[in-house]
Amino acid sequence: MTGTKQSTIDTLWKVLLSISLLIFGTIIAKSILIPIVFGFFFAIVLHPLVGFLQARKIPLVLATLISMLTASLILGFGIYYTISQAKVLFTDLPGLVEQFNSLFNNFEKFITDTLQVSARDQLQLVKENANQLIKSGSGVFGDALVATSGLITFFTLIPIYVFFILIYKENFKGFLAQLDKKTGGSTLTVAYEIKEMMHNYITGLITVIAIVAVLNSIGLLALSLKYAIFMGIISAILTIIPYIGIFIGGLLPLMVALITKDSLVYPLLVIIVVGTVQFLEGNFITPKIVGSKVNVNPLAAIIALVIGAEIWGIAGMILAIPLTGITKIIMSQYDSLKPYAYLLQSEDANSASDGPSIFQSLLKRLKRSTSTD
Repeated sequence: MTGTKQSTIDTLWKVLLSISLLIFGTIIAKSILIPIVFGFFFAIVLHPLVGFLQARKIPLVLATLISMLTASLILGFGIYYTISQAKVLFTDLPGLVEQFNSLFNNFEKFITDTLQVSARDQLQLVKENANQLIKSGSGVFGDALVATSGLITFFTLIPIYVFFILIYKENFKGFLAQLDKKTGGSTLTVAYEIKEMMHNYITGLITVIAIVAVLNSIGLLALSLKYAIFMGIISAILTIIPYIGIFIGGLLPLMVALITKDSLVYPLLVIIVVGTVQFLEGNFITPKIVGSKVNVNPLAAIIALVIGAEIWGIAGMILAIPLTGITKIIMSQYDSLKPYAYLLQSEDANSASDGPSIFQSLLKRLKRSTSTD
């Protein structure tokens, strides 16, 4: 008995140590790992198109270049539209600033009348905060330069990784096959399962973003808001950050409604539009389109988002759900880790594998009691 307990403790500390070292390693090597992970994900998305072109006797290198060029044109059009709309926004900025000043003056009067804080005290508070901001301005500027150079490197490396991953895909397949022969495992099967899951997840996510963009734009256009289509698309793109992205995206139209409209009814209607789209996206659109491809329950997803944000920032939040899904697939291949995979998956999957869900059980009991009466 004592030996069993000692073995359990020994296994536990080894697992905790391995997890700690893994997290530490991903933090240290994030500038290397993040572009590689994104490169693999984009390669998975483009792989069917490359295969389609190869089936029509187009050489692999040319098929890869055509696929990447097509994806680049689509992304380029999106970036061009975003920049053109941003230019319109900056053109209207002086008028928006004037309207914001008017809104700020009304807010200042409200604070003075309600909290009995004089305008002079409010101005002094603003000055103190402004001085603090100016003092830290050089640091912020330096961070911005570092971030910009990092983004340039990031977006330069990803296309290179995507190209070579697609070119040498057979090498990866051969490597996994050789690994299976040596270890007698099922690495290649797991890799196919992960690829299928990731492809369905990403293509489903793109479809969801398109639908949410249309719904957002229709709702904001109905409110006659400026830049409605632009804000609708931006809000939809932010849904790649699960659960909280759509709320962050809703802040921009809310601010525009506050600044450009005279009535507080419009900001309230913006909240209703964003809330309705969020409800439809979370309860109908995403479950129907993406389905249970990743199959991660909300609690595990939220924890993964927090950990991803701490380790890799925004990129970690974007990658948190698919990486958790990959972890679940890998865990499900080992008997000792299957309980942890079971813990990560959604209730629907648990119910499908082990019997009726809680709702179905309650429904059966209700029918039974009704028939008895």
